[in-house]
Amino acid sequence: YLEKSFGKDWQENYYIWDCCAGTGNLLKGLTNKQNIFASTLDQPEVDYIKSDNFLYSDNVFQFDFLNDDLSSNKVPNKLKNILENAELRKKLIILINPPYAEVSSKTTIKTDNNEIIKGKKGVNQTATHKKYTTLLGTAGRELFTQFFIRIYKEIDGCILASFSTLKYICGSAFSKFRETFKAEFKKGFIIPANS
Repeated sequence: YLEKSFGKDWQENYYIWDCCAGTGNLLKGLTNKQNIFASTLDQPEVDYIKSDNFLYSDNVFQFDFLNDDLSSNKVPNKLKNILENAELRKKLIILINPPYAEVSSKTTIKTDNNEIIKGKKGVNQTATHKKYTTLLGTAGRELFTQFFIRIYKEIDGCILASFSTLKYICGSAFSKFRETFKAEFKKGFIIPANS
C-alpha cells in the first residue's frame, strides 16, 4: 500500500519512523536501513532490535513518544534534523501499529468469555493527553488517538501509515477528536481483526 501511494522506490525517497516499535516486527523486511528509525518505550526492546541487527544501531532508541520531548537528546540527530525541517518532514512516514490500551469507566470488565480484565491505569495521564485533552475529548481515553494527535499537531506535514481500528473514523466517542484530526486519507484496506 505504501508503494501504491508513494511509488516503487518509496523506501529510497522517504524516511520511516516507527515511534512505538516494540521489537521492530513492522520494520523487518524494509530495505533502506539508513532511512529507518525505531523507538520504543522499553530499553529491553531497544536492546533486542539492536541485537537482531536488521536496523542501524544509531537509529534505534528508547523514547516515550507520549511523554518525551521531540527535541530531546534521546532523538538521534539525523531524525531531529528531519523533524525540524518542513521539507524533510514531507518525506517522513510514521509507520506504526500503536498500542490499544484504553481507560475504562469500570475498574474491571467482564468479557463474553467470562474473563475479568482490569481497567488500564495511566492511559489518560500522559503528557500528550494533558496537552491535548480539549482536542481529544473522550477519545483521549485511548492511547492510539494520543499517538495520532501528537503526530498530527507536532510533526506537521509528515505521513501517518497506521494499522488501527476504525473507531476514530465513525465512533461517537471520537467526534471531538475528528474536529481537529483532519488528515487526508490516501489509501487503505480493511481486514478482520483476527486475521
